[in-house]
Amino acid sequence: MNQARHLLSAVAAALVLSAGVLYPNESQLLRDVEQLNRQKDFTAALRLLDDGIRRFGETEGLLAAKFQALLEAGRPGEALPLAVRRVEKAERKSPWHCVAVMEICLKLGDMDGAFAWLDRAVARGLLDYSEFAGEEYRALRRDPRYPPLVRVMQERIGIHRPAKDFSVPLLAGGRFTLSALKGKVVLIDFWATWCPPCREGIIHLKEYYDHFNKMGFEIIGISLDSDRRKVDEYLAAEKLKWPIAFSGRAWADDIAKMYSVNLIPAYWLIDRRGVLRDFGTHLRDKENMKRTIEKLLAEK
Repeated sequence: MNQARHLLSAVAAALVLSAGVLYPNESQLLRDVEQLNRQKDFTAALRLLDDGIRRFGETEGLLAAKFQALLEAGRPGEALPLAVRRVEKAERKSPWHCVAVMEICLKLGDMDGAFAWLDRAVARGLLDYSEFAGEEYRALRRDPRYPPLVRVMQERIGIHRPAKDFSVPLLAGGRFTLSALKGKVVLIDFWATWCPPCREGIIHLKEYYDHFNKMGFEIIGISLDSDRRKVDEYLAAEKLKWPIAFSGRAWADDIAKMYSVNLIPAYWLIDRRGVLRDFGTHLRDKENMKRTIEKLLAEK
């Protein structure tokens, strides 16, 4: 194992020296960085990233990869300024970039810093407080500053209130209107072909749809792609049975903005009365999703 790691480090060092030939773009470099991270060779990964930053500048992708490598190498103090610069560089003002800085502050024991960045994340539209259920967030949850922020997120989500209604044209023709499905349990799936967790989730959605559809379960997929051709190719290959809407506007999609979507896949479960009952990354867990669907279908 040590011999293999030394060999990989030597290869990485050689690649750095010849980066002008082997790395015509940032994406190829990042793929090799990911491989080195999987091998736990963070020294070689960081050398590659430093070379990439010299060649391509402090891009959002390189900054994100470098602070992640530093975190995995156990160097959160060095990771923090890079995560902050990533927030400043990012074209899309995602709340999750602020959450990444918050998490580093937590590792460093800086609760004031953590809450300053959590405040910024909520101001940018953070919704998914279920993300903070793990043991690593215990200090965050115990702080009196946390519950008021959760209440802001809950209010914005609208749990236990009628789901926001919408009507959209479908790729297969016709329209989908959410309010027309009262009496059924509905899952809204915001997804994209370029999103690996979305594609992985769709594997499970196929199972749920086949098993629960006759019991009154429906899915509406809202694609946040910008390329219609890629969506058509994916749908032709996967043969999805539920309706799909596509505007081509990616994150600026009207329904995504209505539901304040800033992370995908985003799952929203609506009960037979049209009330929003569940939302969040915890629904990415196959068994969590299945149990919630079963519970809502059992209600009359």
